[in-house]
Amino acid sequence: MKTLITVSSRYGSSMEIGRWMGERLPWEDVTIANVDEAPDPSAFDLIFLGGGVYNEQVGAAIVTYAKTHENALKEKKTVAFGVCLDTSGVYMKGRFFGGWLYLEPLLKVLDKPSLVYAGMLSGEINPKKLSVRDRDRLMHFYTKILKRDITEVPFRTLMSKSEVWTFIEKVLSRLGGKF
Repeated sequence: MKTLITVSSRYGSSMEIGRWMGERLPWEDVTIANVDEAPDPSAFDLIFLGGGVYNEQVGAAIVTYAKTHENALKEKKTVAFGVCLDTSGVYMKGRFFGGWLYLEPLLKVLDKPSLVYAGMLSGEINPKKLSVRDRDRLMHFYTKILKRDITEVPFRTLMSKSEVWTFIEKVLSRLGGKF
């Protein structure tokens, strides 16, 4: 099955997850591309779309890519994924935050009958790779929202190849052997 894994990856974690997805797929015809260089999905049978979460949603570039190729994607089997530290979300102050809500902008674009599977995968924050803007936003989050007494963004990783491979197993199960 000719597969395209299109990833919006600002610092590389989501692209690494895309590579892990490609490793687990049981066929060789897999193209993994950053969203800025991704080909038109028309020539592919299965398309994965996803990336890191910024500003409370999956990266805007992947949503734009999906909108740009909306007609082609309606005819293709698609998979959506988001990468972040808080994959389950939280309920506080009468509202739900995080988790699946991060995927909502992408899921609104994708045609539901063609959507094979969607989910959130664990990512990483590496302060050495962050832009000043992202570092400042994370510091605001940690100190003002979480009320932590820190002076630097901590390194955190929850990335797990086994989690990604389990995700792929669920995609393969949903395809029902039709590949």
